[in-house]
Amino acid sequence: MNFVIRVATKDDAKDVHDIYGAYVDGEHVTFTEINPSIEEYAEKIEHTLKKYPFYIAEDDNHNVLGYVYGSPLRPHDAYRWNVESTIVLSPDAPRRAGIATALYEKFEESLAALGYRYIYAVIVDTNEASIALHDSLGYQEVGHFHNAGFKMGKWKGIVWMAKSIGDEEESPEEPKPYIHGLIDMNKRP
Repeated sequence: MNFVIRVATKDDAKDVHDIYGAYVDGEHVTFTEINPSIEEYAEKIEHTLKKYPFYIAEDDNHNVLGYVYGSPLRPHDAYRWNVESTIVLSPDAPRRAGIATALYEKFEESLAALGYRYIYAVIVDTNEASIALHDSLGYQEVGHFHNAGFKMGKWKGIVWMAKSIGDEEESPEEPKPYIHGLIDMNKRP
């Protein structure tokens, strides 16, 4: 299957909304109970791109197959070298086609070039496919919070996974904002 990885724009907000919304009513992928509006997604894309990558995978017909983006791990300054990732594939995207791997490879490459050190993923503990994906990409489980959220009449836990993408030097340089680190982010995988 042919697809490209490109930088998201606010024009992708409807596709991002629809893809994420397909999982909101399910219990095993997200704890979100109400899908944000298209306008909120447009703002999220623009806000995210000021600091972190937000990539879209799309096929030759410009159908969005999935996306990945970064956000702060925690609000405290000392966490600034860490990024929390979110990756979501369209329910219609072909599985085992390398889409998630290509998204993550571009995402990790960009974050490392900007000076970030760790990527964290927070995964509902019943989402075995996502846990397996992260494991295959070199992420390691660093925590498991049982019964962390209650959705659709059931308690579910979360698994925290982490991956080092940089050196743990004593005095790291400040991570650069994504917008200033943009070089050639529209290459084919």
